[in-house]
Amino acid sequence: MKANTPIRTFSIGGLKLSPELIQIRLFPDTGSLVTEMFRRLADQQVNLIGVVLDALDGQMTGVCYISIEDRLAAEQALQPFKGLYELQSPVGLLTIFPHQSRSELMGSLFAALGHAGLPVYGIASSLSSLTITTDYHRLDDAVSAVCQVVTLPDDHAPFRPEFRVKQL
Repeated sequence: MKANTPIRTFSIGGLKLSPELIQIRLFPDTGSLVTEMFRRLADQQVNLIGVVLDALDGQMTGVCYISIEDRLAAEQALQPFKGLYELQSPVGLLTIFPHQSRSELMGSLFAALGHAGLPVYGIASSLSSLTITTDYHRLDDAVSAVCQVVTLPDDHAPFRPEFRVKQL
């Protein structure tokens, strides 16, 4: 982008940051074992905070997120599946909503994050939100980068959760 080119900003409804998380990336050869992996995590009372699954060449793959506090329990539960997944931690989720399916906004966000040298480990989108996974310890940097291309409402909610609920 040229120095004299004005940056276009997009109005959004809000922005939220997750607590510290671990991303579990399921390798394509995980196949039908995904169900068993999730059952074993549930048996250890490890909550899946988010799950994105996909079939790649007929093989199930994807990512899921767990609380940082559940790392040891998850590692124990997944021990029989060593080599079928990898852990990325600590990660954080930056969720923007509503993004109103604007591809220009997504392009501007990725450019801003890239310009700030922030890694993007995953992206998920729905009709109401766009969620980007990055380094947890750099979430404040991510907010600064994102706020260069978005405008928040004056009455937006706090970025970070004010309390935490653990589902059992």
